[in-house]
Amino acid sequence: MTHKDIISKLKRGELSPVYILHGQEPFFIDQISGYMENNLLSADEQDMNQSVVYGKDSDAFQVDTMARAFPFGADRRVVIVKEAKDLSNLEKLASYIANPSPSTVLVICHKYGKAPAKLLDAAKKTGVIFLSEPVKDYKLAAWAKEQASEHRLQLNSEAATILAEYIGNDLSRINNELVKLRLHLPENSSEVTPDIVKENIGVTKEYNIFELQDAFGERNEAKVYKIALNFCKNINLNPNIKTISILTSFFMKLLAYHYAPARDSETLKSIFGTASDYVIKKNAQYAMRYSVNELRNIVSLLREYDVKAKGVDTAASQEDLLKEMMYRILH
Repeated sequence: MTHKDIISKLKRGELSPVYILHGQEPFFIDQISGYMENNLLSADEQDMNQSVVYGKDSDAFQVDTMARAFPFGADRRVVIVKEAKDLSNLEKLASYIANPSPSTVLVICHKYGKAPAKLLDAAKKTGVIFLSEPVKDYKLAAWAKEQASEHRLQLNSEAATILAEYIGNDLSRINNELVKLRLHLPENSSEVTPDIVKENIGVTKEYNIFELQDAFGERNEAKVYKIALNFCKNINLNPNIKTISILTSFFMKLLAYHYAPARDSETLKSIFGTASDYVIKKNAQYAMRYSVNELRNIVSLLREYDVKAKGVDTAASQEDLLKEMMYRILH
């Protein structure tokens, strides 16, 4: 089941006594547990029947005791364990999970990794197990577009691509940016253009990273240097680590285009992470301006400067590193 499937079942009142929410992607776990925390009990019932504890502040014995208690003035109790990875003696909850109280909903939120096998084995017969996995990078723009609809926004493919590339694989931040975009739009408007995205997520400077990508794609040396100098003047707004990360993704996509076994529409959408015909056509043209060897060398060079940008094996300033890196990419 997806996180939306689980929430849909909860809305219909289809509850299980145990939920184990685990995996590397925290956003989906937060969505499910957040809904449970706010909606399984009324505000009046929560005072006496809902317990939300954090792993580092509790232990398995305390959670077991809370889960076995009877509800008071309500049909059920709700016990939510956040940051369960830090819970002392977590595996000891397996005995409770194997035979849970029918009047309690126990929610184990185990982020950034899989829950212990003992808990998973015990929950197979008694509860719901949800593995929260990251969205693949090439699907990130499509995910942003779909998530926008949850906030009554119409995000076109180009705007979704900009949002995904600038923020990266941080679903919580993408969702928060969509919330802010909703607030900035007029009440009767839902369309989000690329310019609106750029303006509201902080990339509308004199030059931005997307203009730098286009300058490299066009092999416009003069424009690359002009943008690089602008970045150097505003290095805090354009940190090298973010610039390198986005450029690496850009050149990796151009390289993937050369290696693609086919260049049909679906393959190109996967490579460039967008459904926009305009963006796909533009990036395909950029790819053909570089040879495979050039692209491989550029990606290798960017990885070298990623290490230097983090202060390893260099005493050069961030500004000097940026200028040096631009020169070496171009030559």
